[in-house]
Amino acid sequence: MNLQILQKKKIAVVGLGVNNRKMSEYFSNHGINFEVIDGWKNPDELIGKLDRFDIIFRTPGLPFLSKAILQANRAGVEISSQTELFFSLCPAKIIGVTGTKGKGTSAALLAKIFTESNQLFFLAGNIGRDPFEFLDELSFEHLVIMELSSFQLQDLEISPHVAVVLNITADHLDHHQTKDEYLRSKGPILSYQNNKDFAILDKRLPDSFKNLGQGKKIFFDPKEASGYKTKLLGKHNLENIAAAVEVAKLFKVNPELIKQAVAAFMPLPHRLSYVRKYNDITYIDDSYSTNPDATMAAIDSFDGNIVLILGGMDKELDQTQLFEKIKNSLKVKGIIVIGQLTKKIIEALHSFSGKILKGAKNMEEILLQVHSVAQGGDFVLLSPGAASFDMFKNATDRGDQFIRAVNQIR
Repeated sequence: MNLQILQKKKIAVVGLGVNNRKMSEYFSNHGINFEVIDGWKNPDELIGKLDRFDIIFRTPGLPFLSKAILQANRAGVEISSQTELFFSLCPAKIIGVTGTKGKGTSAALLAKIFTESNQLFFLAGNIGRDPFEFLDELSFEHLVIMELSSFQLQDLEISPHVAVVLNITADHLDHHQTKDEYLRSKGPILSYQNNKDFAILDKRLPDSFKNLGQGKKIFFDPKEASGYKTKLLGKHNLENIAAAVEVAKLFKVNPELIKQAVAAFMPLPHRLSYVRKYNDITYIDDSYSTNPDATMAAIDSFDGNIVLILGGMDKELDQTQLFEKIKNSLKVKGIIVIGQLTKKIIEALHSFSGKILKGAKNMEEILLQVHSVAQGGDFVLLSPGAASFDMFKNATDRGDQFIRAVNQIR
């Protein structure tokens, strides 16, 4: 796909959210006509409205398997996305990073390493810029690091030059129909690689996934990252470090510069980040923990007693392992249960020996409950293991409100 082809097509940009806005500006700046279709509340409202176009660029929030998209595809409409178009137009080598958790940290750490080594690169994704902001600045000398979600990957028909795949556990089952479908949605990051490409992989991935594509497979080992000095908390972050280091090695970065970058790298906001210590109580913001596996990793990251803020909107994930871990943990002394999942959590933790509090309607009330349990030496851990939309705008808002409330404690 190129600009000349697009100029001759009848194009719809379906959903003008964060992901498609810069692409639309790019179209306008390059003489490409398009129609915006936006404002629906239910994807089924789009059924029959997309069939008249040659190409539609869907927002990642519109499921690829929605009835409207499937019907348009059957009618001969080409289904694409901002991500696929960027891959097609980008002259630089792309390093794509995905995984259920850790992709933002790995991508940002790799960016830090490239900065230290004076590599020409751009960082795109939730932690970087929209790629269409800098597309016209790119040349073959650049590298582009892209943090990629399942929503962006699921309908790609092109893979990055370097694919980094971290752990994949069940998530977004409110969007993907099954765990297997969620895993398949990540597949395109490998499927279209050729023998000149590279795949940096978690060795625990299923064989059926690891064998996708023809890229050279390199399996990162978290044990090899244990010798690095780092400000990142938790053993799980060794995986993120190991993955970033393997990519840096591919591009011949000096090992000493890698060590310096890893040591200097600060945790990203809302990812096991230190907020404050007050009255000998340490407050940790892990608001981007939106699934049970992330919360289990967070619990494992601390040696002292934990007061855990848990819950939120139900994504229909299996939380059995998390509940068993909490019940058997000697560290979790209290739980502040929040949001839509309150009843489910309390029923599952009926045999929990610690204190459980519920009913807080905002972050100030949550912290009041926290302080009825927490004592000197404890960790207060916001690691909800669930989505945030039932009480907050998003996970960032949830974390920001936690930080503000903690910093107001006197």
